[in-house]
Amino acid sequence: MKDLTIIVPTFSNVGGLKYLVNYFKDKECRLIVVDNKPDHDKKNLLRMTHFKTPPLYLPQNRNIGFAAAVNHGVRHVISKWILILNDDIEFKDERAVAELLEEVRRVNLDALSPILVNPDGRIENYGYRVLPYGKVELVLDQNDKKLDGLTAACLIMKTKVFNDLKGFDQSFFAYLEDVDLFLRFKKKGYKMGISHFEVKHNHMTTSSKMGNFKARQDMVNWWRLSMKHRDYFLLDFNFLVERLRNLSGYLKATFK
Repeated sequence: MKDLTIIVPTFSNVGGLKYLVNYFKDKECRLIVVDNKPDHDKKNLLRMTHFKTPPLYLPQNRNIGFAAAVNHGVRHVISKWILILNDDIEFKDERAVAELLEEVRRVNLDALSPILVNPDGRIENYGYRVLPYGKVELVLDQNDKKLDGLTAACLIMKTKVFNDLKGFDQSFFAYLEDVDLFLRFKKKGYKMGISHFEVKHNHMTTSSKMGNFKARQDMVNWWRLSMKHRDYFLLDFNFLVERLRNLSGYLKATFK
């Protein structure tokens, strides 16, 4: 896996980061950790752990968000492939990442995601479709190949493809940055797919502790996404209804 670099943005999920450090410490791929809330515990974790391939720790002086953190990490990549990874992902076996890399090469794709499984064992999705009135429809049928995008929680992609797309749009501080990326990805004619491997996704480990943060990001970013991709979205009554639902979710999260 020498031609693979792992990019892990992190904020406050120290337990998840410890798991990933222990998982990758004896692997030949390089680990890059972009820390949006640096502290001695995380710094010492990287410094004191013996890695087969030396990692790179990139502490930030402020929270720059998920999109900017990934972009910052990719600037230090020289490998052919990158694996963008949330710090709330767990792998089922030691060869999971190696097998994911082998699969994306074998089927000749530009991007591949494993099957995300929630802690209770339910399948999170097999990718998603973006509806023209501004809503993500999760694909729950493994045989459904009509995809508009993949979740960036665990996403392997060719480095040159990510760079050709100029990475994530950093105006999406967090959430929907992957939707924007894959709308551009499809327009360029790149190929994506879902692996048959499963990984555990401890969903919203960080954002669940941040009050109305996610609801606010959803509310703002759907407008941002629709203005950026005006040829894709229909700004009609159904679109307005979805935006009012975003607003309602934000108000509920704020005043609960």
